[in-house]
Amino acid sequence: MNKDKREARGCDAMEDCGTLGDLAQQSERACDVMIISDDDDDVQQADVKQADTTDSDDDVFEDVPRADTADDNDEDSDDDVFEDAPQVRNTEGFADDSDDSMPELGTIEVTVGDDTEPRKRRAVVTHRARLVRRSHHKAHLIVHLLSTQLLNHICTQPSTLALCLSLIPVYVVDRIQQHLVPNHREIRRDWASADLHYFLSSFQALKFKHKRGRGLDVEQGFWEFVETRVATRAWHEPMLLVGMLRVLAFDARLCVGIRTPELKVTVKESVEIERMYKSDVSWTGQVQGTDICRAEELNNGPTELNKDDQKWWRDSVPQYWCEVFDQVSEQWLTINAHTGTIERPTQLASGGKRGPCAFPYILGIDSSGSVVDITRRYTRDFVNNTRKRRLESSRNVQDSVWWAEWIKQWEREHTERDIHEAAEMARRTERNTMPRNIKDFASNPYYVLLRNLTQHEMVAPNSPVVGTIRGECVYLRTHVQKVCSRMAWRRTGRTVKDQEQPIKHTTTMRKGVECVSEMYGLWQTQVVCPEPVVHGQVPRNEYGNVDLFVPEMLPHGGTHVRDPGARSMCKELDIDCADAVVGFEFRRGATVPVLDGVVIATESRDMLLDALREERRIAIVAARAAAETRAVQRWRRLLIALRVRAEIDSTFASRSSRSTTTFTTPNTTFY
Repeated sequence: MNKDKREARGCDAMEDCGTLGDLAQQSERACDVMIISDDDDDVQQADVKQADTTDSDDDVFEDVPRADTADDNDEDSDDDVFEDAPQVRNTEGFADDSDDSMPELGTIEVTVGDDTEPRKRRAVVTHRARLVRRSHHKAHLIVHLLSTQLLNHICTQPSTLALCLSLIPVYVVDRIQQHLVPNHREIRRDWASADLHYFLSSFQALKFKHKRGRGLDVEQGFWEFVETRVATRAWHEPMLLVGMLRVLAFDARLCVGIRTPELKVTVKESVEIERMYKSDVSWTGQVQGTDICRAEELNNGPTELNKDDQKWWRDSVPQYWCEVFDQVSEQWLTINAHTGTIERPTQLASGGKRGPCAFPYILGIDSSGSVVDITRRYTRDFVNNTRKRRLESSRNVQDSVWWAEWIKQWEREHTERDIHEAAEMARRTERNTMPRNIKDFASNPYYVLLRNLTQHEMVAPNSPVVGTIRGECVYLRTHVQKVCSRMAWRRTGRTVKDQEQPIKHTTTMRKGVECVSEMYGLWQTQVVCPEPVVHGQVPRNEYGNVDLFVPEMLPHGGTHVRDPGARSMCKELDIDCADAVVGFEFRRGATVPVLDGVVIATESRDMLLDALREERRIAIVAARAAAETRAVQRWRRLLIALRVRAEIDSTFASRSSRSTTTFTTPNTTFY
């Protein structure tokens, strides 16, 4: 019965498709359409059905003969072929019974893989860009300071002082000379302030004009300015004012405000620096958008300044000005050389507005050439504003102390006046350091919020609250204490006291597992007291070593020997020793101890050192003997080579007189 049904299905298939060859061709095309059209759910189901009923298209139609040549007696073969073959009906994509051709399927493209472009790496600020910016920042400071030293040196020359004295009216000189202290080059204290204002009124009468400079030499340009009274540079009027005050026995400073590039590097600037570095082109940054840039632009040109430029020249923030010490108030007075008036320091540095200081660095140079950093006196908010633009705010320790160390070479021995000035600027800074924004507390060196503390920091118990901001308590930075784990304190030579409870718990991830660490404060620890050496036996930890993170952890009665061969020598001499662990380092993804020598009993120290010296002496003698042996072997090899060379030369010396047989080929000649 089943065999008859299979024969009937095979006959129906033969009638629908005509021949087995046509059926194979149509089935292959149908399979291609099913594979390509993955988005059609119905076609996918038909594909799955056909895959279940036949093992492979090639296997089914590989050896089947055509219908007109089939053997009628080969029934078993036909039964195997059409046993599970489904009936083929007229569907879309197959030809009708009357037409043997297949319809055009068109061009089909199959894309394997992802044709999208690779994602570009997001640009970030590189380490090289930060290094270049810090170097550029330091270069600005050095160049401006040295150039101002040159200007101050010109102001102290006798010829310059004589020239400045010739410009002062005679009645001003006579009045000031009457108030000089006998046998001293200083004005009496009760007349100093009055004479200063009297002189400034005469200085204001010297009305100067401004003109674009011609790039003359500094000293030559200053002399031309004094002759023509036309200022072509920003430092001409301050230099003249400083020279006049010094020749009249006033203690005057030449002050300069230095604008430096911002320490913070943007991504765009970082990309530009990297591009310049790779193309081997020198990169020179500029301080854009500042008054000094406009002053340099005004200094380049031969024409007179218009009214707008003249107004800007007098109303803008000056880069150079003068300071005079007032003996009455014992303070330094700030004088704007462009207007000849005494101004408040904060107003001068901010352009007369209640804004931030325009200069991150302000220096004053006196007649002796000593330099003083007076920035704190000219800014209203040094800690929260100006300090962020200086090197002190850098996280790099070397950069943060570079400016203070470098300027020390220009400082003089501190006098009572200098100490009083430094104390006054420090009080001014501490009085105006409370930030007004929450974000400024993170970098403030005096105040801190609880949110800004790290895992290893906490405010000491019973610390007073010095203020609040938006409901958060403000504490002094000096009340912040360091907290560490037991092992961290032990690495500093301290141990946690008995019966002390952890004051803080922190969570860390170690190898994907969250771990809780117990933290202790400094007041909960004490100096570690190691066990002593008893009868030559060195005490050890649970790992068989001696913790020697600080010298105070050396056991009493023990000696630390740092010789590399000390351990092997101790074994030979039967001396009890233990490796000294002086720290830990991160290597190959794990923390490993750093060993440095051994710890032995003090009574065995001399014997061990003598043995090490003897071993070292023997090693030196052996190394010297080995070197001599190698030298003798090399000389022997050289002499043998020279003798062989001489024998060869003497044997074949008459070779040129012998006849030479030549064999020639089209391209090669053999001798």
